[in-house]
Amino acid sequence: MARTLTFAAARGLARSRLNCACSLTHIRSLTSATNENNINQHYDVIIAGGGAVGSVLARLLLNDNVDKSLLSHRRLRPLKVALLEQRSSPPSLENIANTSSKNDKQTPNARAYALSPTSLSYLGPSVLQRLQQTNRLGIYDSMQIWEHDGPAQLHFAGEDLNEAVKSGRLVDLHGLIERNNDTEQHQKQQQQSNRRPWLGSVVEDAPLVSAVWDELRNDERIDLIDNVQITSISAPSQNTMGNVEPPPPVEISCTRSITNEGGSKHDEECTLSADLLVAADGANSFVRRTLGHSFPMITHSYDRKAVTCTVELDVRKGDMAKTAFQRFLPHGPIALLPVWNSLNNDDNDAPIYANVVWSTTPSEANHLLSLSGTEFITTLNHHLCQGPNVNPPLLSNNNNRGMPHIPIIGTIAKEMDSLLRTANTALTMGTWTESPSRNYFRMPPASARVVGPIMGFDLKLSHVQQGYTAPRVALVGDAAHTVHPMAGQGLNLGMGDVYSLSELIKEAVDSGMDVAGTGLFLDRYNQERMVKGLGTVGGVHGLHELFRCSGSNSSSGIMNANALNSGGNASGVESVVGLGRSLGMNVVNGLGPLRRAFAEAAAGAAFSR
Repeated sequence: MARTLTFAAARGLARSRLNCACSLTHIRSLTSATNENNINQHYDVIIAGGGAVGSVLARLLLNDNVDKSLLSHRRLRPLKVALLEQRSSPPSLENIANTSSKNDKQTPNARAYALSPTSLSYLGPSVLQRLQQTNRLGIYDSMQIWEHDGPAQLHFAGEDLNEAVKSGRLVDLHGLIERNNDTEQHQKQQQQSNRRPWLGSVVEDAPLVSAVWDELRNDERIDLIDNVQITSISAPSQNTMGNVEPPPPVEISCTRSITNEGGSKHDEECTLSADLLVAADGANSFVRRTLGHSFPMITHSYDRKAVTCTVELDVRKGDMAKTAFQRFLPHGPIALLPVWNSLNNDDNDAPIYANVVWSTTPSEANHLLSLSGTEFITTLNHHLCQGPNVNPPLLSNNNNRGMPHIPIIGTIAKEMDSLLRTANTALTMGTWTESPSRNYFRMPPASARVVGPIMGFDLKLSHVQQGYTAPRVALVGDAAHTVHPMAGQGLNLGMGDVYSLSELIKEAVDSGMDVAGTGLFLDRYNQERMVKGLGTVGGVHGLHELFRCSGSNSSSGIMNANALNSGGNASGVESVVGLGRSLGMNVVNGLGPLRRAFAEAAAGAAFSR
C-alpha cells in the first residue's frame, strides 16, 4: 500500500538503493542537530503536483509494462517515487460515485478535459474501466465543426481511425478496457463487428484524479504527501553537468499542514532530496518560477477569454449521439462537449449534460458572465444552434471603394466571386454522399438550463524558451506550456510529456544509471518535447489566427446577432481569407486520406513508416 506520510514519519525512513524490494528501514528520528545534511528522505523521483498530469506520471513510472509471465524482464530495481500535492488528497472514485447516486442534484463539473485515445490509454485499463463503470466518461466518436460565415463543415468520425487501430499505430480502447475481462467474454466482444473507435472522451478533473490516486494508494513504491507546500528548492547549477562526478541531488524544503484528531492544526517541516524533481504544478508553477533563470518563458496574450459551464440538454436520451460540436463565431469558437454519456446507464429519464467552452473577447465574455442562467441559455442556443451559412461576397460595396470604375473589370471580378462561392458550396454538398456518417449537417441539441457556476478565464499562449529541463529538474504539462483550448490539446500535450519522460526514466534505471545523473536521458526528453510542444503550440496559434480573420465584420458578435447570422460586411482581406479557409475546410473534409491524417494526428496515432 502506498503511504500517505506525515513528515514526522518521513524522518524515520531511509531508502536502501540496493534493495530491489524497496523496503524502507526505520531509523531514529533525526533533527537538524543530529542529521548533518538535514535530509529526511531520498527518492528517485519527486513529482511536485498531484493533479491529472502529476498523478498520471506517477502511475506510468510505477507501471512495469511487461507481461507478468516475463518476470526476468522486470525493472532491475523498482523506482521510489514521492508525489507532493498542495491540497488534501482526493476522495476515492467510489465516494464520488456514491455521492452522485445519493444526490440526484449532483451534476458534472465544468472543469473537464477532452482526452485523445492515446492520452486515455496512458490512464491504464483499470482506471478507464472504473471511470466507465461509474459513468464518468463522456465518450464521443463523431465531431462536427462548422463556420458561421460559410458553408464549410468538417465531419470526423470513428471510422477515420479504423486503419490506425488495425495497423497498431493507435490503441484499441475497446480492447484495452476489456483486457481484464474473462477470456470467453473477451473473445465474444472481440467478435463484435466494426466497433467504432473513439475520437476521444471528456473526463472531469475530480473523477480522473481520484481514479488514478486510487491506483497509487495500492502501490508500496510511492509516498503520497498531501497538504504540502514547497518553500525552497536547491538544484545543481548547469556547470555541474558533464563532469566525471554526477551532480548532487536536488533538495526541497517543505511545510505540511497537519490536522490532529482534536481538530487543531500545526505545521511540520522537512527536507527531501531526489535524483530528479518533476514540476507538474501547473501554469503558475512554483518550481519553474523558483528556478526561473533556467526556464525563461515565451508568452502571448490572445486578448480572448473563455467562458465555461455545464448545461443540461433539452433533448431525449441519445440526441447528443456521442458527438462533439464546435461552431466558429467572429470572435472565437463555441464548443458543446458530452460529459456524462447517459447511454451507459439504464435510466431513460436521466438528464444529459454537456460542457460549454466559449472563447470570445474579454468584453463579450464579461457580458456573458453577467447574464442570468436563463439569459445565458437563450444566448447560447441562439449562437450555437445555427446551420452553415453562405460565404459573403468578396466584392461588396465597401470593398469596391477607392477602386477605378472599369465596367469590364468589375464584371469579371463579380463573376469570379460568384464562381468561387458556388464552387465552395458545391464542395460542401459533394461530401454529403461519401458515407452515412458524413452525409448531413446535424443541428446540435438545444440547452435547457445551466447547472453549476458559469466561469471565465483569460487565454494565453506560453512555452518554455530554452528547454524543458535543467540539471535534475524537468517540466511537464502546463508548467512547460499552455495553449488555446480551441483544439483541445492542452492536457493531451501534457500527457505526451509524462509518457515520454516516464519511458526515458525507466530506460535509465534499466540501464543501471542514475535517473538524471547525466544529460543523456533528460536531453532526449528535452529534444523530443521541444519539437512536439512548439509544433502543437504553433499549430493551434496558427488556427486561431486563421479563424480570427472572419468573413464577416469583426465587430459583429454576441452584441450584434443580426450581423452575425447574416454574415455582415467584411474587408477585402477578411473576405479572401475567410473564403480560402472555407475552401480549405471543404478540401480536408472531402479528401478521405487527408481527413484521416488530421484525425489520426489529433488522436495521437503514431506515424506510419
